[in-house]
Amino acid sequence: MAVTRERFEMLVKDLVSRFSQSDERKIRDALAAFLKVTEIPVSYLNPASRYHPVVVFKKRFGGIEKSVMVSLLEFRILNRYNMPGWRREVEFRLDRDVVLRERVGNVEAVLIGDPSRLVRLRDVVVRVLQQMNARPTNFVMFYDHVYMDFGNNRFIHLEIRGSDIVVRLVNLNFTEASRLLGKAIPYLDSVFGNKNIDFYKLLFVYSSETAGTFDWFFHRYIMPRLNPEQREFLNDMQDYRNFIRLLYSYVSRLNKDRLGDEIGIQVRRRANPNRPLEIGIAFTNRGIDVRRYPSTITISFMV
Repeated sequence: MAVTRERFEMLVKDLVSRFSQSDERKIRDALAAFLKVTEIPVSYLNPASRYHPVVVFKKRFGGIEKSVMVSLLEFRILNRYNMPGWRREVEFRLDRDVVLRERVGNVEAVLIGDPSRLVRLRDVVVRVLQQMNARPTNFVMFYDHVYMDFGNNRFIHLEIRGSDIVVRLVNLNFTEASRLLGKAIPYLDSVFGNKNIDFYKLLFVYSSETAGTFDWFFHRYIMPRLNPEQREFLNDMQDYRNFIRLLYSYVSRLNKDRLGDEIGIQVRRRANPNRPLEIGIAFTNRGIDVRRYPSTITISFMV
């Protein structure tokens, strides 16, 4: 978002007059950082969402809390007369929050938010970066959000709240994201309890890259959720691991970038083709469900 130096300096001066001279450096850093966040396509403050991005600067003076709202689109202080109706607000406390520019895991980063929460988030990101096959050119850590920039307007967005994580991809398909993140995907799977549907699809794509990772995925997510009839079908085989390897050979051929919310598997026995095994692998925001009857058949073969 283009902002002239004159407008920037004018806004800084107005804000300093409402707070204190000692806040000038932090106000400058915060405004520059928030502008960077508005330029990220998937960010909460990106104006393409049709919401007006607003930052609310706050500071407590004794028993009084002062609050000033600033438009990041028009770069001016807001009042009841020029307040946009559809807006998204984020609070920045001058007496608590920080803006840091540093290298994290040898990657240029901007960190914005409550220092105590940033410490935990930073630790998670460092471990993620260590597991990745390719690191981002830079990233922004914005309160509970991490925006990893891979160039050419490609981003991986992680939203982390407690034990929950939401993964969003911008201009990246699942195969590309899986190759970038690498072993960071099973790491995130082990660290966070609740994940979103795109994470589970990404996990499936990662697991389908090798026979070994698919075997891990099958035993972690599929085998424990099979119903007695499905489990009996596998147990009747002389070596069900051969079945997993055969299933992997079909899974590896799927177009993983066009995954639906369910993968339907049908397996027929030559000895009794009229009683096939059916497994539905469904990706949900609650996890991976294994269903007795898939809605559509994606993979079908005979053993």
